[in-house]
Amino acid sequence: MEKQRTILRNIKLKPPEDFNFLRQQGMNYIQQLGSRFWTDYNLHDPGITTLELMCFAITDLAYRTGFPTADIFAAYMDKSQLNKQAFFPAHEILTMNPLTVNDYRKLMIDQEGIHNAWLAPRHCSCDDHTPPEAESGCADQCNCETDIYADEKNGLLTYKSHTPDGKQAFEKVNIKGLYDVQIALEDDPVYGDINDGRVYQTLTYGTSRATIELRLPSYETILQKWNDWKDLTDNTITVTGVALNKIVDNNNTPITDVNLSKAMQSAIFVDLQLTLSNAAVISFTNAVLNIYLSFADAGTLMKADITNVLQQVPGIISTYKNGVEKTHALINTTRSNLNAHRNLDEAFCHISLVPMEDISICMDAELKPDADIEKVQAEIMVKIEQYLNPNIPIYSLAQLLKENTDITEIFNGPRLHNGFIKNEDLDQAVIKQEIHASDMINLIMDIPEVVSITNFLMTSYDERGEVIYHSQPWVLPITTGHQPRLYVQRSKFLFYKNGLPFLAANEAELNSILQELRSSGEYLKTTGINNELDIPAATIRNMEDYYPVQYSYPLTYGIGEFGLSDTEPAVRKAQARQLKTYLLFFEQLLVNYLAQLQHAGDLFLVDSSQLQSYFTHWLSDSDIKGVTALYAGLTPAALQSLTEPVNGGLARRNRFLDHLLARFAESFSEYALARYTSIPTEQTAMQTALLQLKTDFLSNYPEASYNRARAFDYSIAVPYAPGNIAGLQRRLNSLLNIDAATSFVIIEHLLLRPRIPGQVLLPICLDSGCHTCYDNDPYSFRLTFVMPGWLEQNMKIDYRRYAEKTIRQETPAHLLPKICWVDNKACDDTLLCDLTDLLWGLQVPLPATKEEDKLRQLCLVAEAAIAAMNNAYRQALSAGNNVFPVKAEAEQFFDDKVKDGIANGVPGITPASIDTVKAWMVDYWLKHTNCFIFTRLELAWCAWLSANAKLTAKDNYLENTLAEALLKVNPGKKQKDICQCAQSLMEQYGEAIRLWVTAQLPTGLQKAAFDSMINAIAPACNGIVTTAVNAVFTTFYDPDKIQLLQTHATLIQVMSELKSIYPPATLHDCEDGNDVNPVRLGATAIG
Repeated sequence: MEKQRTILRNIKLKPPEDFNFLRQQGMNYIQQLGSRFWTDYNLHDPGITTLELMCFAITDLAYRTGFPTADIFAAYMDKSQLNKQAFFPAHEILTMNPLTVNDYRKLMIDQEGIHNAWLAPRHCSCDDHTPPEAESGCADQCNCETDIYADEKNGLLTYKSHTPDGKQAFEKVNIKGLYDVQIALEDDPVYGDINDGRVYQTLTYGTSRATIELRLPSYETILQKWNDWKDLTDNTITVTGVALNKIVDNNNTPITDVNLSKAMQSAIFVDLQLTLSNAAVISFTNAVLNIYLSFADAGTLMKADITNVLQQVPGIISTYKNGVEKTHALINTTRSNLNAHRNLDEAFCHISLVPMEDISICMDAELKPDADIEKVQAEIMVKIEQYLNPNIPIYSLAQLLKENTDITEIFNGPRLHNGFIKNEDLDQAVIKQEIHASDMINLIMDIPEVVSITNFLMTSYDERGEVIYHSQPWVLPITTGHQPRLYVQRSKFLFYKNGLPFLAANEAELNSILQELRSSGEYLKTTGINNELDIPAATIRNMEDYYPVQYSYPLTYGIGEFGLSDTEPAVRKAQARQLKTYLLFFEQLLVNYLAQLQHAGDLFLVDSSQLQSYFTHWLSDSDIKGVTALYAGLTPAALQSLTEPVNGGLARRNRFLDHLLARFAESFSEYALARYTSIPTEQTAMQTALLQLKTDFLSNYPEASYNRARAFDYSIAVPYAPGNIAGLQRRLNSLLNIDAATSFVIIEHLLLRPRIPGQVLLPICLDSGCHTCYDNDPYSFRLTFVMPGWLEQNMKIDYRRYAEKTIRQETPAHLLPKICWVDNKACDDTLLCDLTDLLWGLQVPLPATKEEDKLRQLCLVAEAAIAAMNNAYRQALSAGNNVFPVKAEAEQFFDDKVKDGIANGVPGITPASIDTVKAWMVDYWLKHTNCFIFTRLELAWCAWLSANAKLTAKDNYLENTLAEALLKVNPGKKQKDICQCAQSLMEQYGEAIRLWVTAQLPTGLQKAAFDSMINAIAPACNGIVTTAVNAVFTTFYDPDKIQLLQTHATLIQVMSELKSIYPPATLHDCEDGNDVNPVRLGATAIG
């Protein structure tokens, strides 16, 4: 039934919309101001008629002003126009670069192929991750950093954990800001579960079928043996052959057809040899093989059946390799994704697959008589799987809006491609430390066909399928950092109906139902769904459509659209013309208001070319008939100039933009920018420059806001690419009016931590000035801002105070910024004196004595020449990507910038003598390029970034490789002793390499010299043979690693030379206006 529409009897109107209210207010004003001369307030009075018509016109303006905001800004309510009004969509302005642990989890789970992900701060050093009782691995999680220690007595960091005599232990430096990442992959539709090296294949023999489970090396193990097994990750290389070299039972007895049935009751061990398409050969020894089939069929399975299926190509080995390839690609994508969204002074250490711990369930269940056993078992298995490793729902925007979720909550976090993830769902999908039978029983009891559960037992298995905890009835502990996973092949579900036992007999039906249930519980990642808020519907209206007030007068007034008859006398026409002229003032006010309303969007326009703040509408004859005849030279331009002079709207436009900035809790310190930067001080020019700054800032605000804490991506091939800078740097460039071409460098100390043993270490001390020394942890939560201190605005002490205050305010609160204002010039302390002496000797005639005044004058000439040459070099370095000028260019600098000053400043100097000065200065600048500290820093920073980007995950396993080499030549030693020896050798070689790097840095590091140094070391561990150690280090430190050592040490050396420069201070000379950087009471040149 159609809803009836009615008009309210008593409409509550706002005062400007209420005609009666306006009329009464007008009457009150008339009585107050004109009661002595105006006493007739009846309706027939022309003044009252005029009042009523004006009141009606005001109500029309109020009505239009009350239109929805979307209608008023309708011209900008298109997607392509939104940003011009700072109407940024919610998905752009409310989201931000990942900040919290859950944010990063969302980022990774949103990635295709990732089922779940976990992020945890690294609180301790690598080797501490290995449990004391573990005998199977040596520092398995140590694959991100090298342990370093603080020798506080000598004020340095070292790779040694003890003093040389071993009596005193140094404090270990636990670097903060590092994260370990673990991911669980989605099941691949072709290769199945690829989270570890376990692969399955169905074996058909005769009319029977069996399931083969082969446990091959995990992806983590492949990384540890990268040089031998890297081809397994290459998707251009295929398996061309598989040879089964050994197949034995758990007693190392060769398998035959006779003992096969008994051997299958436990694990079987096989040696496989793979031949690849590039002719490489890879061998797997003692791989675990399990075969699952009913006991009744066991006797019919032959050894040849197993041999054939293992050696088949393509077959189970091809499936394994394909899974490894996909795992390798997904982890690399995850690493790239995380590094692209890294925050300042943070890094992602170890990115790996979460280790799986298989859990088998044995239980008895009483079912209703009509229950479908296969369906019930499938439901039970899915519920257990979801309890152990739950799916994380991905919601669409429509779903969350239907749940009445707040918009700010929906878009709080990183911008995802496939939907939205709730924090509460992430909190439930944590890595469990133990699992409880009661939780799973409660879930199973929710199945309607289940009556009761008895004999519920849980067993856990390690990566080789060996039992960890057997038949636990209530609580099953999970190995730290492992994700439990249902082990279907070793689980048993026994069902009872009316006391009679049943098993699921139809395996095909069970698998079909299981697949259907699993699929229904998955959340598809689809990028095609619209997860952006719709733009508010808007009606485009012509706000300037105007009906003149004078057209509403009774026709007898003669000022309507048709005017007076031509037969009317001239006096009558003059009276009408006079009234029209009188009303024109009011008409113009009203139509200007509508013009302002029409251009309301232009007031907030993020466009520096829009300078108006008041808008007018010039009334033409098409608006009011004959109106132009009333003008005395009034044009549209003249009307606009009367309303707002040229550039008169700059201040108001700046205030409108201040309003927009304030809506984002932003502001510009206009006084500081105008007073201390390159912005001109003349009012119009200053307002124009500020307007440009604000519009630039607002235009890019979504990106600046999203990335305000985001760091640059140091892992890409060219880390120093122009656009790859930190969000903080972009923001400071805008706030401080810094040209990107002459911007500064932000050095994150965490990135300088030693990634491989032997890298030079930062010094430690308690100096808080602009020096590269720190407390015993110089890497955590520290940034160094290297500013170009020689620039004109940077040489103003007050600007530096303002800039440093801004930098500290904008830097995230947990980070400690160190700010250095460095120079970039020829640096010899005797340069000025040497050049002055040279110029003195070239005077013609040469004075008999060195008079102080003349010497001072030549000193000023020399000082100007040095400054001009330095400026020319700085400009060339800035324009040429820090490439130092060659001789011809330096000579041109002298001719263009220096020559005239020398010729005019040195009395009687000859052209030949000028050439002498030219040759001397050019030679000096060419030989002193190492003095340009800012350029050297940028070059060192870029060179180190390039070398550092070549480090990959495989380079994080040196200690594992060393332990494996020791184990080969010490087969009888305990794993614990091998690990302790490996750790001791890492310390010994790390310190030896560091000392070698420090000594050889001035002449350059060479691979041959490095190998000689390593081979000269005689490693020693108590009772352990170390003959293979040196070969491990010489192999690991390839030319790329030597280059890394070189560039890293060079960068730290340059950082140690950073010193702030300050403008020359002058004393007050007691004359106003003559002070240049005066020394003020209570302040020094450093502020």
